[in-house]
This record gives sequence, structure tokens and C-alpha cells, in this order.
Amino acid sequence: MPEQPNIIMILCDELRADALGCFGNPIVKTPNIDRLAREGARFSQCFVTQPTCTPSRASILTGCYPSALHTRMVGCYTPDDERFLPRVLSTAGYRRASIGKIHLAPQAAEPELAAQALADDDGSYYGFQAVDLVNGHGSRCFGNRYTEWLRERVPDLGERQANTTPYENGVNCWRWNLPESVHSSHYIANRAIDFLETASEAPCFLHVSFPDPHYPFTVPAPWASRYDPADMPPPIPAVSESFDMPDLHERVYRGPQTPASDGARPRDRVIGTPPHNYALYDEKDWRQVKAIYYGMVSLLDHSIGRILKAVDRLGMNDNTIIVFVSDHGDYLGDHGMYGKGLAYESALRTPLIFRGPGVAAGQTISSVESTLDIAPTLLEYAGASEPEGVQGCSLMPLLKGADQPRPGAALVENDDDFAALRMRTLITPRWRLTHYHAQDWGELIDRERDPLEMRNLWNDPAHAAVKQKLLIQLLDEVGASIDMRNGRRQQPSAPVPKWRALAAKLD
Repeated sequence: MPEQPNIIMILCDELRADALGCFGNPIVKTPNIDRLAREGARFSQCFVTQPTCTPSRASILTGCYPSALHTRMVGCYTPDDERFLPRVLSTAGYRRASIGKIHLAPQAAEPELAAQALADDDGSYYGFQAVDLVNGHGSRCFGNRYTEWLRERVPDLGERQANTTPYENGVNCWRWNLPESVHSSHYIANRAIDFLETASEAPCFLHVSFPDPHYPFTVPAPWASRYDPADMPPPIPAVSESFDMPDLHERVYRGPQTPASDGARPRDRVIGTPPHNYALYDEKDWRQVKAIYYGMVSLLDHSIGRILKAVDRLGMNDNTIIVFVSDHGDYLGDHGMYGKGLAYESALRTPLIFRGPGVAAGQTISSVESTLDIAPTLLEYAGASEPEGVQGCSLMPLLKGADQPRPGAALVENDDDFAALRMRTLITPRWRLTHYHAQDWGELIDRERDPLEMRNLWNDPAHAAVKQKLLIQLLDEVGASIDMRNGRRQQPSAPVPKWRALAAKLD
């Protein structure tokens, strides 16, 4: 493998794994992402460390759990940290640029924060030397350069945005009211290609982050009509039809909540799942949601294809690592809701693909893995020293095709100050266990026998022993997730192995 490869990280927002052809979807067309999987390695059981944007993104870019980074929930201001991948890659001589959504701070505040950071003495934003920010969603995306670019091309932008109309059916489905040419995915692809065409002897780290397919569900023609709602598979039945789920699920499903006393919008019972009375919607509405969402995915794939063609044209394939991932998924009507936050697999499982030198092509890796491991993998490929406190473990042995024992489990955090809710989820090949802090209820799902996650076995006496064993394993994983940096200056007397690098536990 050539030394110091270029690295392109393609990050999507709210893309669930099973919405791609290469992950088994028979309807949606994603030929370019499928190509990445065919020419690289696809992880079929990779899970995020937190099912909302900001914490998950910070974790992907550091290899640390959100709790260790003090970025526990969406909308927080993520502390800058020397473990951020662009900062570490700077020591290895990399050019570092981010194009698209970053969302390490509240989205509306981030353009000014990024501009200030780039103008100060350090001259970087979380280690990125260049930032072309595109935050927001649908036709209301915005950013430092993108907003000005958009207004130049759509003089009546405000009027068009104000006159956007919803679809007759669907939940948060809106008709696109701008030219297709100004869609955020087009802009981000254009800017990514411009960066790649900038010749330099130094290797580059390019963070390409698309706001799609996050709700509101909206996409321009012809993508909006590419998929017929009648052809969409029905969603998993609503939580009201599930067996013994915690009352929390029913309360989220039956919302909305009482508005706050200060007149603010209703608070989410689980952040990431917008407050609605989802019981008002039927199967026809969810089929419309899915049809628009699939159109958003296909437009996203088209934009990624343009970037891949540029990589081909520029002769970069032999020395470029491409990693494709999403920050979390979306229920898409499964269990009767849209959004994320609850520990359903549709929100937790992410598509993860690596392609490039040193990656054995055409393999599917089916062990349970975590997005925690992306950053240390890229550091190893770059030959950069891993800073103290990185909690993930490199996936390089797996990518090379080695049959290496792995931990066989993933830990998912979720701390919600708005709802005063804390949960920890353990995922193994067979089980999913979710523990709620200070509650006598929880969730135990048999992933093998109940893939739709409709039967909660938490209170089932026949599964008491399994629950106890998994709770002990969860305790081990939570203990390992604590940030162990202690400010010492001397080296420890002996290296301490990472917990996630130990042999696999029994499932």
C-alpha cells in the first residue's frame, strides 16, 4: 500500500443501511454506492455510538464515545479536542477540508463559529483548514458560501421557500420549489470536485458531508417521482401493536407533548423523534415518505457518482481511501414514527464501506462493529500516531481480509437533557439490550428471531438469565467507555490494552 494515501470521507445524514441496493434493498437504485461496496469492503452490522447528529459525528471524527467528548446530545457545542481526526492528520502533513454539513455545534450558529475559528491564530475549525459549510435540510440549507451562491441563482429565494407546499399524503413531505441545479447535493459535489482538482504534493483529507436524506422529506424532479408510493414496502407495525414495549414508546408515538411554559415548541420525549401524534397517519402516508426518501437517496448517489468519476479522471484511485458512512438512520414509518433516538435498528445501524489500497475488494464483513473504529482505522492508513484517549480500534486487519477475533458487541449511548433521559444499548450478533437509567423497565430484543423488534423480552422469566448476562456485559462496555486521560506527563509503566481489542465475549 502506498504511504500516506488521500482520504475521502463521504458522510450522509439519516441514511439507514437498508435503503441502499448493496445492503439488500430491491427497489432503490444506488449504482455508485453499490460500486464502492463491490470494489471495497462492506460492513453489514455496523452501529453508531449515538443515534443523533452531533454526538455521532463527533464520535466518527475522533474514535471516542460522545460521553468522553462531552458532546452528549444534538445541538450542543462540541468542545474542540486534540483527538479530532483533522487535527491529528495535520501532524502527518495532510491538507484538511470539509465541504457540506459539519454540525458539531447548533446548526444556525455554526457558520459564524467556523468563520471565527478559521480567522484566529490556529486558522482551523476542529482541525479543518478549509470549510465550505452547508447546514440545514431540504430547500432551506444554508452556509457561509452556499447561501450567497444560492441567492445569486434564485433572486426570489425567500418567496419560494415561503410558498413551499406539502404533499397530499405523507408526513413532513414537501414539494421542492427551487431549481434542481441549486440542490445542496449538487453544490457539495461541485465543491468537492473543485478541491480534488487542486493539485498538491501533500496528501489530503476531504470530509464530504451531505445533509440528505434527513427530513423534511423533499427532493426535486425527476427524483421526486422516481419511486411510486404504491411500490413501497409497508412499514413495521406501530408500537401500539408491539408486545410489552416500554410506555415511553407509546408516549412518543401518541404525542404531541404539552408546549413548554415559555411558549416554545413542544419538547421531544426522545430527542430526534419530532413531537407528533403519529397515530394520525396511515400506511399510505408512510409509503409516500419512503418514496420521497428513496428519491433523496438516489439523488445523493448520483452526486457521489460525480465525485467518483473525478477520482477516476484524476488518477487518484490507487492512492485514495474512501470511507462511506451515515451518522444514523431513520425509522421511516417503522414502529409508526419517523426520526431517530429510540434504540431501533433502523436508527442505529449505519452503512459503512471502505474502498482503496490495502482493502480486500468484494468482501462483506458481518461481525458487529462500531463507527467508533473509523477514525483509528484512517489514522493507521495515514501512518499517523494515535493520540492518547482514542477509544476505537483499527479495522485494518479486517479490511485486509484477515480472520481476526473481534469484540462482537457495540455500545450505543443516548443522553438527553431535554427529556431527562439516559439510555445505554448493547448490541451483539444475537441480542439487543437497552438499559434506561433510574427506570425499572428496559428492552431485550432477540435480533435473530425477532428482526422486526416487536417483542420485548425484558420481563420474560424465560430470558432472565440472558438479560443478566447481557447487563454484566453492558456494564463492562460502559466502564470501557469512560475517558481515561488523567493529565499525566510521564508514560505509564506498561501499555494497557483497549477493551475493544480483547477477545470476543460469548454471545
